[in-house]
Amino acid sequence: MIHKCDINQKIESGAKITNEESKFISNIVRQEINFMIRNSIMMTPSNYEKWFLLFCYTIQTNQKLNDLELIGLYKEFYDGQVDEVNYESDHRRENASDSNTPASNKLKQIAKEVDESLQKIIESLDQHNDSIDSHTEVVLENSKMINQDSIGAALEHILKELNELKKENGNLSTQLSSYHQEISSLNSELSVAKTEAEVDFLTGLVNRRRFERALDQQLEDLIGKQYPFSIIMLDVDDFKQVNDRYGHPVGDDVLQEIAIVLKTFLRANAIAGRVGGEEFSVILPGSPLEETKHIAERLRHAIDNRKFPHELKVTASFGATEAKANDSRDTLFTRVDKALYNAKKAGKNIVISVA
Repeated sequence: MIHKCDINQKIESGAKITNEESKFISNIVRQEINFMIRNSIMMTPSNYEKWFLLFCYTIQTNQKLNDLELIGLYKEFYDGQVDEVNYESDHRRENASDSNTPASNKLKQIAKEVDESLQKIIESLDQHNDSIDSHTEVVLENSKMINQDSIGAALEHILKELNELKKENGNLSTQLSSYHQEISSLNSELSVAKTEAEVDFLTGLVNRRRFERALDQQLEDLIGKQYPFSIIMLDVDDFKQVNDRYGHPVGDDVLQEIAIVLKTFLRANAIAGRVGGEEFSVILPGSPLEETKHIAERLRHAIDNRKFPHELKVTASFGATEAKANDSRDTLFTRVDKALYNAKKAGKNIVISVA
C-alpha cells in the first residue's frame, strides 16, 4: 500500500492550504501529468489518484527516479497490481455510450449556444435599425411642414442623434456578425479536431495515428536504449455478422466492451489502440514474447467469458510478436498481422505468436 503523503492527508482533512503547500501540489501535478503523458497512461480518476500519491511520496522524500523506477515503485506500493489496474468503473462513467468525449461535447454545446445568442442579437439589431429608419423618415417628412427656426433646430438635433445611434448600431452589428463567423469557424475546427484527435472517440483508446507514433518511439528506445517490447494484435471474430444481424449500435457496444477489457487487464504502461474497425493493438513495453503470450491469453479468456450486451457470445483472435532491433513499424505490423491471420485460420478464439 502507498506510503504516507502529508499534503493529501491535509487536503482530506479540509484544513486550509498555505501558498507554499499550493506550490508543492502544483509541482506534484506537473510531474505526474508529464509522466502519464510520456507513458501513455490513461488519465482516469483512479489512475490519477494513485500516481498523485506516488509522486507526492517521491517528492516529499526527495527521490529522483526515472520512469522505469517509478513504475517499479508503483508495483511495490500497490502490491504488484499494476498489471491489472481495474478502472472499468471509471471507464464506464467517462465513456458510457456517447461517441464524443465530455470535453468535446461541452465545447460544441457552448459554441452552439453562443452562436444562437449572437444570431438573435444580430436579428434584433437589424430590426432596431429598420425601426430607426422608419422613425427618421417620419421626422424628415414632418420637418418639411415646420418652419420655426427653434423647432427646426430641435428636429435637426434629433435627426443627428438618430443617425449617430444607427451608426453605432451598425458598427455593433458588424462586430457581432464577425463574432458569429468566428463561432461558425470554431464549430468547423471542432469537427476537424475530432477527426485529428489522438483518441478514438468510440472506445476511449488511442487511435491508429497515436498508436503508430507510440510504436515508432518504442522502436527508437529499443535501438537506442536496448529497451525491449512486444506487440499484440487482436480482431473480434465474426464482427460483420454482429453488425449485419443486430445493427451498428450493437456493434459499437461490443467494441466498447472490448476496450473495457483491455483497460481493465493491461498493465499501467501498456498502450492500447483501436487501429481498425474491429481491430485493436497493444504495445507492451519491457515485455518479452513469453510474457506477452500469457497476457494475450488472459485477454482472450476475459473476452471469451465476458457477458456482452444483448447476451451476445463474443470471441477474439490474437497475434503476438516481440520487436527486433532491425524492425521497422511496417515489418513489425506485418509479422504480428501474420500471427493474427494464423489464429483466424486455425479456428479463431486463440493466441498465435511469431518470433
